[in-house]
Amino acid sequence: MRRLTATIWLLFLMLMGTASVLSAADTKPADLLADLTPADIHRLGERMYRQGLLSDGTPLRGFIRGDVPVDSTVFSCANCHTRSGLGAIEGQVAAPPVNGPNLFKPRYLYADFVKNTISASRGKTRPATAIRPAYTDETLAAALLAGVSATGRDFLPVMPRYNMGDRDMQILISYLKNLSAQVSPGITDTTMHLATIVTDDVSATDRAAMLAPLETLVHINEQRKTQRQDQRFAKMFRMLDNAYYRDLSISTWELKGPAHTWAAQLEAYYQKEPVFAIVSGISNQSWQPIHDFCEKRQIPNLFPVTDLPVISSEDWYTMYASKGYHGEGETVARYIASHDDSTAKRIILQIVVQSEQGKALAAGFDAAWKDVGNPGSVKTVTFQTAAVPDAKQLKALFATHKPTDVLIWGGEPLLNPIKQLSGVKKMPRLYLSGRALEKKLNDLPETLREKIFITYPFRLPEDEKAYRGFADVLLMSKQKVKDDKRITSRTFSAVHMLLLGLKEIKLDFYRDTLLDQVSMRTDQYLPDFERYSFGPGQRYASKGCYVVQLGSGSKPRLVKRSDWVVF
Repeated sequence: MRRLTATIWLLFLMLMGTASVLSAADTKPADLLADLTPADIHRLGERMYRQGLLSDGTPLRGFIRGDVPVDSTVFSCANCHTRSGLGAIEGQVAAPPVNGPNLFKPRYLYADFVKNTISASRGKTRPATAIRPAYTDETLAAALLAGVSATGRDFLPVMPRYNMGDRDMQILISYLKNLSAQVSPGITDTTMHLATIVTDDVSATDRAAMLAPLETLVHINEQRKTQRQDQRFAKMFRMLDNAYYRDLSISTWELKGPAHTWAAQLEAYYQKEPVFAIVSGISNQSWQPIHDFCEKRQIPNLFPVTDLPVISSEDWYTMYASKGYHGEGETVARYIASHDDSTAKRIILQIVVQSEQGKALAAGFDAAWKDVGNPGSVKTVTFQTAAVPDAKQLKALFATHKPTDVLIWGGEPLLNPIKQLSGVKKMPRLYLSGRALEKKLNDLPETLREKIFITYPFRLPEDEKAYRGFADVLLMSKQKVKDDKRITSRTFSAVHMLLLGLKEIKLDFYRDTLLDQVSMRTDQYLPDFERYSFGPGQRYASKGCYVVQLGSGSKPRLVKRSDWVVF
C-alpha cells in the first residue's frame, strides 16, 4: 500500500505538469542553473530552505497528511530541521538531519557509529550495516516530491510533499549539499576561538566585572584538560580527547571612538583572528553596530550585557537576555491598557528625555500601545538631555494636560524634580523605569509612593539571593571583583548558556547549530531575570517584567502590582 501511495503521488505530479523524479534525473543541473552564479544558487536555496520562497519569490506549496495544503512560508524546512539542517525532536516526532554530510552518505545506528569510531582509533576496522543508503539527487527529489525515503519507505504524514519545478529542485538540492558541510571559522583540531567585546565608555571596574567569569571559564577548562592528560583518566577520556575536547581561547575586542567606526574595528579584529562565537560583551551605548556586524558575518553573540539591544523579529545571530528599556516601555503600555478605566477618561502624558535610554523606553511604549489598540489619548513631550525639566515644568505640564497617567522616561536626572512633586493636587499615576533607577529607588519620598508605579524587569530581591549566590560560588571563587550593576551575574548566565549549547553540538561545530541548540533549551533559572525561556528563532530570553510599588520605610520592599507582564 505504501508503494502504491508513492506511485500515485508521482503520477499525479507528472500529470499536473510539475517536476518528476525522472525529469530531474534526465536534465543536468548545469543546464538548469547555467544563468546563476554559485552565490546566486546559495542565496536562492537558503531563502527556499529558511523562508519557503521559490526562486521567483512565490511561496513553496505542498501537502501534509495526504491532502492538507500547506504554505512553506509558515511551514519551511528550517522550522523542523533547524537552520543548521541537523534536525531536532519535537515531542514524538523526529526531524532528521538534512545537511549534505548526513544526506549524501549512508546512515548507521548510533551504537554502530560509536563502535566503529573506537575501532578506528585503535587501528582496526569493523564493518557495519547501513540502515539507509546515501541519497542521490534522484532519490532526494523523490523524498521531497512524494515523501519516499532512499529505502522506499514513506515518511510520516507531517512531512510535506512539495510541489516544485526542476529548476527549484536543483537549487534546493545544491543548497542542502553545502548546508553545514564545513566546520565554521574559529575551530581548529585543538582550539575553539571565542571573543568578547568591550567599548571604551565602560569603566575599568565594569570591564573587570564582565571579564572575570570568562577568565574563570578558561581556567576551569584548563584544569579539566590536565585531568584528561592524567594517566588515570586516559582510558576513560580517550574518545572524548580525540573527538570532543577543545582548548578555549577568549580574546577581548576593544572598540574605541564613535560608534560609526566600530564596524571597521570589528572587521579588523575578525580578519586577524576569526572566532566561532562572541560571548557576552558590554557597552553603555546601543548594541546596534555590533549586532549588525554579527548579522553580516553570521557570528553568534550570546547575551551581551546591554540595556539597549536591537529590537528585531527577523535577525538571528545575537541572543539577548531581555529587550532592555524597550521591554519596560512595552510593559507600561500593556499594564495601563489592562486597567478598567474608561477609555474616554484615560489621558496619558509621556515625558521623554532624548537620551538612548529615554528613546528606547518611549519606543517600547509606543509600539505596544499601538499593538493593544490605542486605548486612550497620548501626548508626548520631549526634552534634550542637557535641558531636563525641573519640578516647576513638570507641574505646569500636569496642569496643562490634566493626565491620568504620566510616563517619565529620564532616569536619574529627573529623580530630584520628581521628589519635589509632593503636594500636587490630583496627582496622576507616575510610571518610572526600575532598571534606570534601581540603586536610587529608596530615595523616592513616602508621600509619593502611593502614586508611583515602577517597571521591574528582574527577579524580586528577596528571591534573588539563592540564584546569584550560585553564580558567585561557581565562577567567582578565584576572582573577587566589585559589581553592583548585575554585570558579573549576567555574564555568568551567558557562560552557562554557552556551555549548554556546546554540550549539545558535540562534533557539529557549526555556528547555526550552536544557536539552534541554545534556542531549544528548556527554561533556565539564572541570576537577575525571572527566567530565561526559549523557542526556535526567539532572541530575547527574558520575556516579561513586573510592575511594582515601594513599601514604607527607608529600606522599602518592592510590592508587586502585577504578575509577570509578558511583552
